[in-house]
Amino acid sequence: MLATDMDGTIIPLEVNPKRKGEIVRFREEVEGKLDFTLAYVTGRDLRLAEKGIRQHELPLPDILVCDVGTSVYHRTDRGFEEDPEYVRLMEEARGGMDVRDVQHELAHLPELLLQAEEKQTASKLSYHLTHESDHQEVVASVQNSLLEMGGHLQAVYSVGAPHGTGLLDLLPNGVAKDFAIQYLHEHTGVHSDALVYAGDSGNDLAAMLTGFKIVVVGNATPGLKEELTTRGRETGIFHRLYFAQGFYVAGVMEGCKHFGLF
Repeated sequence: MLATDMDGTIIPLEVNPKRKGEIVRFREEVEGKLDFTLAYVTGRDLRLAEKGIRQHELPLPDILVCDVGTSVYHRTDRGFEEDPEYVRLMEEARGGMDVRDVQHELAHLPELLLQAEEKQTASKLSYHLTHESDHQEVVASVQNSLLEMGGHLQAVYSVGAPHGTGLLDLLPNGVAKDFAIQYLHEHTGVHSDALVYAGDSGNDLAAMLTGFKIVVVGNATPGLKEELTTRGRETGIFHRLYFAQGFYVAGVMEGCKHFGLF
C-alpha cells in the first residue's frame, strides 16, 4: 500500500510540463500494479479531494482519507462511500460531542480566522492563522485552552499550499492522519513492511512517526525534516525514513523504489 498526502506531495505547488509529466509516470506506475492499494490522505474534504484528482489527472485511489484523518471513504462502482465503522470510531473518539461546540471558547484569540462552513465537520474545526501572528504562540494558546476544556480535543498545525498559509485543525484527541493509517493497516491486512506513507508538512508528522516506511519528499518543510531526524533517532525508526531528493510525486516515486514498492 502507498498512502500519500495530496497537496505538496503528489499535487505539485506549481503546474508546468515537467510536473505534469511526473504525474503521468506516477499514474502509469500505479495503474500497472497488481495487488496494490493506493490511498490518498488529505486535509481536504471529499468534494475537494475529488476535485484535486480530476484537476491534476491523478490515478483514482482505492481509499480516500479526508478531513485530516477524521473520515475514510472506499471507492465503489457508485463512487466513494464513507466507511461506517470509521464513522462510529469518530463518534466514540469525540465522546458524542460536536467539535464545533468549542468555537465560542476560542473567541478570545483574534489570530484565529474560522475557515468556510463547508470545511467544518462534527469531528474537525478548521482555522486559518493571521499572517502577522506568531503561529507557535497561537498554537500553544489554543492547546492550553483545549486542556482547560477537558483535553478531549487536540490542535494540529500545518502550512497550506500554495501560499504558505498557517492552518490549524481541532480534532478529537488521538485522531489525525496517524490514527487513519493505523486503521487502514489493520483493516486491509497489508503487512507493515509493505505500507509506505509519503508527505511534506506538519500535519504528516504523526503519520510519519508510526513506524511504517516513510517517504519525505524533497520539498518538505525544513522544520519537518529536522523534527523527523531528531525524533526518528530517539524512537529508533530513523532507518525507516527516506528523505527523497525529488520534489512532489517524483520524490514519492523515488522513495517507493527505495523501499521496493515500485
